[in-house]
Amino acid sequence: MRLTCKEATALISQALDRQLSRWERLLLRLHLLICDACSQFAKQSAFIRRAMRRLAGDDDAPGR
Repeated sequence: MRLTCKEATALISQALDRQLSRWERLLLRLHLLICDACSQFAKQSAFIRRAMRRLAGDDDAPGR
């Protein structure tokens, strides 16, 4: 079974909120090996997630 880009991007998004099953992780990794667009989407999603966490942390800091 191969993932489509639509399925891969859905799994990338879901992986930010839940742990993927072994099967889902395997399928996603295989897809990311051959698809530059989805690999970029995964990198951008992770970057945005980190940036939002830092921003939330900065908002909670006293004196800012």
